[in-house]
Amino acid sequence: MAERKLQKVDQLQRLDPIKVAAIDSTGTIGSFYDGYRDRIQKELAWNSEDTVTSILQKTECILKNGSKYHNGNFLHVINKPEGLHLSILSGLVHVKGIASLVNYPYPVNEYTRYLLYSYTYKEEQVSDKLKQSRKMSKSLRIPASATHIITGVSKGIDVIIVLRLPSESEIMTKIDEVLQRICFQLKNEETAFELNLDDENILGQITDTMVYSNIPSLMTLFTVRDACLYINEHKNESIYQPITYILQSKKWLYTGDLQMNAKFTSIPAALNTDIEQYLVSLSNTVKTIKHHLASFYNAVSYQYFEIQIREKQCKLQKLEKIHNQIIERIQQWIIDLRKGRTSNSKKDQLFQHSDHDDFLKQAASLQENIDILTEKEQFISKLTEQRFEYCNAIELNLTKSNYRNKLRTKLKKKNENNLILCTNDKLNKKNEAKLNNHCARLRQDVLNNQNVSLTYADFSYTSIELQDMEIITTPETNNRNDIKTKKKPSTEPTKSKTPTSTTPDSRINILLLGETGVGKSTFINAFVNYLKFKTFEDAQSNTPVVLIPVSFLITVGNNFEERVVKFGDYDTSNNEDFEHPGESVTQHCRTYEFHLSGSDEQKLCIIDTPGFGDTRGLDQDDLNMQDILEYISSLAHLNAVCFLLRPNSSKLHTFFRMCFIQLLDLLGPNVHTNIIFCFTNARSTFYSPGDTAPLLKNLLKSFSMNDIPFKRDNTFCFDNESFRYLVSLQDGIDFSNDEKHDYEMSWSTSAKESNRLIEYIQTTLIECRLDSEWKSIKRAQVEINHMIRPMLHVMQNILRNNILYEMNITNKSIEMLPKAIHRPASICLSCASYPILVGNFWIAKNIPHEFLKKCLSCNCLVDKHIPINYVINYEYSNAPVRTTQKEMIHMASQLAIVGAEFDYFLVRITHASRSSPFLSGLERIIDEENKLCESQTSNHLNVKQVKNLIEIQCIYEKRMKDLLSNQQLTDLSNIDTRIATIRKYPMIEKQLEIMKQTQEMMTELYEVSEG
Repeated sequence: MAERKLQKVDQLQRLDPIKVAAIDSTGTIGSFYDGYRDRIQKELAWNSEDTVTSILQKTECILKNGSKYHNGNFLHVINKPEGLHLSILSGLVHVKGIASLVNYPYPVNEYTRYLLYSYTYKEEQVSDKLKQSRKMSKSLRIPASATHIITGVSKGIDVIIVLRLPSESEIMTKIDEVLQRICFQLKNEETAFELNLDDENILGQITDTMVYSNIPSLMTLFTVRDACLYINEHKNESIYQPITYILQSKKWLYTGDLQMNAKFTSIPAALNTDIEQYLVSLSNTVKTIKHHLASFYNAVSYQYFEIQIREKQCKLQKLEKIHNQIIERIQQWIIDLRKGRTSNSKKDQLFQHSDHDDFLKQAASLQENIDILTEKEQFISKLTEQRFEYCNAIELNLTKSNYRNKLRTKLKKKNENNLILCTNDKLNKKNEAKLNNHCARLRQDVLNNQNVSLTYADFSYTSIELQDMEIITTPETNNRNDIKTKKKPSTEPTKSKTPTSTTPDSRINILLLGETGVGKSTFINAFVNYLKFKTFEDAQSNTPVVLIPVSFLITVGNNFEERVVKFGDYDTSNNEDFEHPGESVTQHCRTYEFHLSGSDEQKLCIIDTPGFGDTRGLDQDDLNMQDILEYISSLAHLNAVCFLLRPNSSKLHTFFRMCFIQLLDLLGPNVHTNIIFCFTNARSTFYSPGDTAPLLKNLLKSFSMNDIPFKRDNTFCFDNESFRYLVSLQDGIDFSNDEKHDYEMSWSTSAKESNRLIEYIQTTLIECRLDSEWKSIKRAQVEINHMIRPMLHVMQNILRNNILYEMNITNKSIEMLPKAIHRPASICLSCASYPILVGNFWIAKNIPHEFLKKCLSCNCLVDKHIPINYVINYEYSNAPVRTTQKEMIHMASQLAIVGAEFDYFLVRITHASRSSPFLSGLERIIDEENKLCESQTSNHLNVKQVKNLIEIQCIYEKRMKDLLSNQQLTDLSNIDTRIATIRKYPMIEKQLEIMKQTQEMMTELYEVSEG
């Protein structure tokens, strides 16, 4: 077929020159050129007398409308020969300068304008003398891939300014008029370039401006005005760069040399166009999806759909991976075509390849998901107009068995009845009329009663399949400050303790600690059932409450058949892992919360923790302990610290002592009298501590702390086998009457102990305030670990805004928008970040990965994951920063200095860390910025950011050097002062508050009202 035949014309037999755009400005006369890949190679030694120069001073300037290039290859907007287009689109040549237009990040449409300006000052060519001789030394070593040599260079200024205009037709018309006048002024040398105030105000309404040029300085500018002023003021030879090259085949210099007959075959024009269109189609598909996804990074969308946006980001990365595979394949095909080595058809290479089908399928699916999310945004706007608050139910961590009660608890409002409309997209589509009727009736309720509020609970993204739309009502709540609870008058006024009644937080917080496998999660499950059901008969006749999924082995029948009993809501994001015996089942600290004594306000909160004595070793125990300490450090108070133990232990685990010491160091002496001891499986020791008692007494005695009690009052013995019995009944397991009797007795005793424990905490203990003035090394260590990430993010963003200030962009700023997350997550250091364009800054966003022993999002090593407890979005804000440039520089420097002091404290003083966390984070940020500079065009601001970050690193290193050389043992009071100072930085304070919100979201996951 004619279209498949390559016109194999050996251009090396022709001596006609070829003109190409100078994508790489390093070329000079005498440079070798790789025509297969369109790349500059080594340079010949060339005598100046062999060249001639012509002064041209030719100016061109034109304004083009982007609508002409909406669906096509907008590289054609460049008024240059098209030979390089294919190499640019396929990535064979590393694009920079004017050619980086190919990476323009926004869609091209009727709102796009191209202002093209070209000023060719001179043209250099080889002399006639050399043209006539065309002889070079045969001993010269020539690159094997060289096909041509540069014999001419034109130099000057080449600029394309790409503008995004607002959609209002009247404003567009005014902008176009000003742009046409600018073109006229730039074309006419006699006309002085000037803009009046009205012109500048009109140009100020342009939505976005990006400058592409062969002059690096021009690409650092952000407005038409600044670019045009630069052109007008810098028309001098010192800045001129190559615009085009004239190429001759290398045979041109080596007449008669058979070694020069390397084959170079031009690709037929029709096939060249087909490949270009295919590559443009792929690129535009990815760009469109990227742009649509980027549009969700506004405050409202990100607030509601952070999880969904995160999922789309992961899918986009997979799509880009397929795109890169296609590009790599086509790159090799283009090279083979130019070398005359291939006979593969266009259809085989472009359309009948598996990765092509995969790309189309995934792109269509992703675009469909984005369209659905866009529709949801519009739907939320309508809901807002109807006075509904939108709630994405997936962020509430609801469970199938108890979502109604949890919704009532989580969405209740002070002094208001909240009417919650529960539905999903599927139900809405099935019965739109019913949805409209519900909304109309609820709106009327709001109009009739000012104490009623409306919430739309969207279950579309949860695993809970609603059978029908439903409306749930939450009763209005009272002011918590008015709640009265029991208290014990303080007989020791010197202690920094506060009775429960004086705090607005009505929660009774119990920290539960214990060895791996001691049964903390089972204890919590059993405990809530003891309080939920009045009698054993009630418990048997109802479904047991299972806050934490359980899994255990039971033997049944005469042959002791093994049965694995599982009960509860299991999913991949659960906090429990039953797959690794000997390792802590509980992965992270989590609070389980439920009501006491029918009160709607007072709640019992038991904080489950990872166990110590993990089979993965002391390093894992250290990590678990750090998780515990950081978790409780953000609490306002603790009512009790409960150590869960086994009776009749032969020895206490070595880490038990370490846990005790670190905990007491963090909380201080006020917590001593709030320590209680609970024993599980105590039926075998007649509900007593057994042989563990003397071991525990000796341990407490070794601390030389006489105020930690261990007596009947603060010791409680349980047997939680009755809970397992209740769960086993749900699995259809039968028990004998004798067994049922034993479990009933176990239930009765354990239920009494539960009530005694609650009464002891309520009537005897006085809550221990965690925001007291108690200072310790451990407390400082925990606070510093909390602050490192916020410090780094704030410092990085201060530097960004400082760069904007330096660029005279004083009416804009990059705003940080931290957001709480509802599940523990990690950042993977091995996985690629997701670059987003914020203003003119590229920012690397790390997509959070869910983690349970191993990452659920990637296969990278565990130690490549850094836990996080919030995410950050960025917004290009119209509000300027409220600090001066001097203050910004001072803040960034101070953060670097304090970062060095914190690292010194953690590594040299407390030995709590083997590496320097602040420095590691700073190096990681610099590495991310460098990668952005390598991978993204129009990255000049990121280049400045790298320079500034390196200067910050020098400040850090200087401070660290001072600390090390002076052998300074940083005083604890100085560290505490530094912590207090840094906490006052507004955005650091904001991030620390968001971290607490994350904990609250996880704290309020489970609530069960007493029956």
